[in-house]
Amino acid sequence: MTQSMISFVVGLAALLVIAYVFARRYRQDHPEETMSQWLDAHHMGWMHHRH
Repeated sequence: MTQSMISFVVGLAALLVIAYVFARRYRQDHPEETMSQWLDAHHMGWMHHRH
């Protein structure tokens, strides 16, 4: 693999680890919220605001 490809893979892995840690921390703070509710509230909200 080329140097740029290696750095891309390492960076992607680091982002996945960071996202996993934040997701676990959020789930510990809000255990009653399901993933679909979280996605609807935090990521899919812009779809519901369009008229």
